[in-house]
Amino acid sequence: MAGTRDGVRPTSVLIADDDARFRSVVRSLLEGDGYRVVAEAADADEARALAREHQPDVVVLDLVMKGSVGLSTARALLEDDPTRPVVVISSLFDPVLERETVQMGAWYLEKTEGLEALEHTIDDAVSVSNPD
Repeated sequence: MAGTRDGVRPTSVLIADDDARFRSVVRSLLEGDGYRVVAEAADADEARALAREHQPDVVVLDLVMKGSVGLSTARALLEDDPTRPVVVISSLFDPVLERETVQMGAWYLEKTEGLEALEHTIDDAVSVSNPD
């Protein structure tokens, strides 16, 4: 069931993007479909701090934002908690970057793929990371 981690408990999500409007749209969509957005971050440092504080099931992370160089924040989040999926979203089409992201254990999605694709990616990431 979309938005739930184990069929009952809502999947908790941290949204990290420097665009407040984008965060707002994603939050509205996810909460409308049963996800629980536990926090929003506007930069890389805030994303790491909020991930530690709230322990979300999944982090949705914009590739390009203040305090992050390339995949540095995604790597740091995976080092902090290797079992928590990180979905890297980007407005850039870069197959090399996509391959790097997947090789390090994160998920990659272009923003142009749309919000429905984001939900599917979140569900897939959580189900693979937590197959219970």
